[in-house]
Amino acid sequence: MAKNKNYLSGREVRAIAKENAKVMKRLEAEKYRKCEESEYLTQMKDPENILEIDELHTYFFTEQGVVKAVNGVSFNIPKNSTVGVVGESGCGKSVTSMSVMRLLQGPTGQIYSGEIRFNAKKNGEEKVFDIAKMPMGDIHKIRGDQIAMIFQEPMTSLNPVFTIGQQLDEVTFIHNPEATKEQAKEKSIEMLNLVGIAMPERVYNAFPHELSGGMRQRVMISMALASSPRLIIADEPTTALDVTIQAQILDLLRDLKTKIDGSIMLITHDLGVIAEMADYVVVMYAGKVIEQGTVQEIFHDPRHPYTIGLQKSKPTLNSDSDTLFNIPGNVPNPVNMPNYCYFKERCSRCIEKCSGDYPCMVQVSPTHFVACHLYGEGDTNNG
Repeated sequence: MAKNKNYLSGREVRAIAKENAKVMKRLEAEKYRKCEESEYLTQMKDPENILEIDELHTYFFTEQGVVKAVNGVSFNIPKNSTVGVVGESGCGKSVTSMSVMRLLQGPTGQIYSGEIRFNAKKNGEEKVFDIAKMPMGDIHKIRGDQIAMIFQEPMTSLNPVFTIGQQLDEVTFIHNPEATKEQAKEKSIEMLNLVGIAMPERVYNAFPHELSGGMRQRVMISMALASSPRLIIADEPTTALDVTIQAQILDLLRDLKTKIDGSIMLITHDLGVIAEMADYVVVMYAGKVIEQGTVQEIFHDPRHPYTIGLQKSKPTLNSDSDTLFNIPGNVPNPVNMPNYCYFKERCSRCIEKCSGDYPCMVQVSPTHFVACHLYGEGDTNNG
């Protein structure tokens, strides 16, 4: 009787656990080591970028094997720009953002390799940190201060037993320990005003459950802005909101990018939000970047069959069909990823070459890149 390839014997599970334990122990020791700042200081490849993610690998070590949630991701976020990251659920968008923030749940979740270069600026002095190499004891230098995150669900991100004011004041106290209670409150009220809350004093004294979803999301944005970050990571910031409030939040983020003179990494499933907000777009699939370019290139000249499929799956008023388009098939098992193109089994334009090695990233214009065998080096024809 042939062995079921999806079944692991007790011996195999123990072998996987033993190997995982060794790797996790090594990575955890690196995370909590004590070292000089010089060990994680580096240089940006392009000084016009505020963040450079270079060959990032983030893995989760499970009993079934190693889940390569982020498997060699590389992209840049230029200064004063919005970069949209789009893709199906499970493609690695949020894990990439959690890696940048160093919020992965260890010891199972670990940055295995790669670089995350961030151009930090404090008191007029610029330093470039490799976030992937920073020990957890030093990550407070940038997390919440230089890089802030707006989480997907504000109700679960806010503590229900503390008032909005207490939670906002805490941000000021963490990053400015010398601040008095009066100064912290003044800063919190200023932030609430900045995000367009009409009665900031009332909201300051309220508990999270007393506010609507839109108000809670505004509070989360004000908390992210409290330390004047250079980079804001917005992970599905409008998912739980109705359409009218979504539009208000997006307008607010657009205005704030100009006011704080910073950049935004916008993670979303909504292609309409990407089209409206982003300057550059990164399309992810199964833990890899499969296409990236300017928003005009991605929407008006998509190259990868997956990107084309994503756009077709968005309902439009002028569609001739009465059914929604869907990409057939499923994402491959993240534990045992194939060596060939991950999209091969779902692709309608598959060619013989697709059964070979995973495609390299090909440049089709100065700003447009695609990982697909339909395009060769220097090829600018649409397959």
